[in-house]
Amino acid sequence: MFVPRILNPPDMPILEGSVGVEDLVLLEPLDEDSLIKNLKLRYENKEIYTYIGNVVISVNPYQPLPIYGPEFIAKYQDYTFYELKPHM
Repeated sequence: MFVPRILNPPDMPILEGSVGVEDLVLLEPLDEDSLIKNLKLRYENKEIYTYIGNVVISVNPYQPLPIYGPEFIAKYQDYTFYELKPHM
């Protein structure tokens, strides 16, 4: 089982319920193998969005997910970067 190591600067909280590393910049080591394994782990847990710095990577889930709608729009309207999970 892949368990990613996370570089966690003091001002960078780890969100409760997070799966894998939400920002690949914090992945240690940051190499192709760990990057792919982290994306796979998040995909398997229906976490299809992952940051890499201020860019969002999206992995097609090939199924509808209950992560869209008015409540999500309202939630993400006035948030600061990294305050919530990656989302588009």
